[in-house]
Amino acid sequence: MTSRFLQGLRSVALTLSAVVGITASVAGTAQAQTSRLDEIVKRDKLIVATFGTAPPFCFTDENGKLVGFDIDIARLIAKSLLGDENKVEFQTVTSEGRWPAVNSGRADIGLASTTVYPDRALRVAFSRPYIDSSISILVRQDAKVISLTELNNAKFTLANLSNPQMADRAKRFLPNTKVLTFDTPSTMFAAVKSGQAQAMQMDTPVLNWYAANNKDLKVLPENLAAIQGNAIFMKPGDFTLWLWMDTMVQEMTAGSRYNEYTEIYRKWFGRNPPPQRSYGN
Repeated sequence: MTSRFLQGLRSVALTLSAVVGITASVAGTAQAQTSRLDEIVKRDKLIVATFGTAPPFCFTDENGKLVGFDIDIARLIAKSLLGDENKVEFQTVTSEGRWPAVNSGRADIGLASTTVYPDRALRVAFSRPYIDSSISILVRQDAKVISLTELNNAKFTLANLSNPQMADRAKRFLPNTKVLTFDTPSTMFAAVKSGQAQAMQMDTPVLNWYAANNKDLKVLPENLAAIQGNAIFMKPGDFTLWLWMDTMVQEMTAGSRYNEYTEIYRKWFGRNPPPQRSYGN
């Protein structure tokens, strides 16, 4: 009788131990799966990595304030997520510094005039594009070139950013042109303005903005790349955060936030964005 009673107690103890172990495991898994999105909501502030040197997307104006298309998009995201467009903190980064900014956790997301490329998708997770772009060449008027063929000459110097995509395009399209590499779009632009370089490559909207504000510069008619997209980027592996940001981009470009998106687009580019898909199509 006593032996059976003790065996029963041992059985109950083992069962309770198993239940506690399973509960702890489930709790640990739930904790491990907590999304950065939950942290943002709890913090009540969105932290965004961006450039301070890439007009009209993200740059510092004459008053030292960050402005631009990407900055306004970040504020629209904060308004939609946290109810207030001012609940956002910006961290300015360099071209290479944008990746560790999100992967280290210093920033929640990146909005930094960033084009989607497959090799970049190995480093960060991208939303769908929130704006289409291409790559063009800005040249000094006094260089007297009107085509890529004329620019492809050892007497000219091209300003590049320090990323492999620009290096590859320079080799493919302008193999004879000398190259200088810089960390930020503003230092590239300064090199062209000073005559240190005669040309620079960059996203077409950026170069159109520079040319519109500097009559001594122009954009060559030929593009270096087909239409491509700029997207929000974040640390890989957080599906909940990625899904919310991707959904937000969908709503900005083709859904419930399209009117607000259109106002921002028109403000910085002087024209309307691509139209929404019409009902019934």
